[in-house]
Amino acid sequence: MTQKPRTATTFAPPVMEARRWLEGVIFTKDRPLINVSQAAPVDPPPEPLRRAIAEVALNEPEAHLYGPVLGLPELRAEIAGQWTAAYGGAVRAEQVCITSGCNQAFTAAIDTLCTDGDEVILPIPYYFNHRMWLDMSGVTTVCLPTRAGLIPDAEDAAALITARTKAIVLVSPNNPAGVEYPTETLRAFYDLCKARGIALIVDETYRDFDARSGAPHDLFTEADWDQTLIQLYSFSKAYRLTGHRVGAMVASPARLALPSAS
Repeated sequence: MTQKPRTATTFAPPVMEARRWLEGVIFTKDRPLINVSQAAPVDPPPEPLRRAIAEVALNEPEAHLYGPVLGLPELRAEIAGQWTAAYGGAVRAEQVCITSGCNQAFTAAIDTLCTDGDEVILPIPYYFNHRMWLDMSGVTTVCLPTRAGLIPDAEDAAALITARTKAIVLVSPNNPAGVEYPTETLRAFYDLCKARGIALIVDETYRDFDARSGAPHDLFTEADWDQTLIQLYSFSKAYRLTGHRVGAMVASPARLALPSAS
């Protein structure tokens, strides 16, 4: 029996599918199309940022060459410093790597955790790219129904964990629902994952748009947070850098380390 290629084992990207629905459709000025399919900036970065990018592109030849595998040391240190201040914990530069967008951060995290047949728990509704990558990686998505307000519950997740479960993925503020997960929810999931020896991946692409004051969680205050927590971030939304594809993964130095030659 011929097996399908991995890319054929998942569904069509919903954003692109929605765009195909519009082919040949004309919208009048009195009834224009309002696109709410993506929370993506439609304006370029602010002018001072564009000038800084242009200055680097023109005057720093090394910017056009292969850089350090885990990202520029100055940027990694800056993220570590800002995260330490924002979350009230301790994040070191060696716990930060720069990725080609947050999607690559997710794929890299999954690749360090999973092999064919492993399982990852995703609360419903999930970010479609996460499910698609799991499908294409041969990893089984285990869907976690959410409760009132689309908030997932750690006790429900505990009942879904098996010997093949490698991680639980939370996106807060959530994509696509926009829900801000309560601090106690994130803490409950962290405690569950730590107790069961699996990873907690927290995608905080939209953390800069959280309507609450203060840190959204205190997980970085744990002395050994990097043994359980993998945090993902994107520069695309807050800095309007969607076309530049810059993201970050914050995790243990061992997870970020290159494989040994042996």
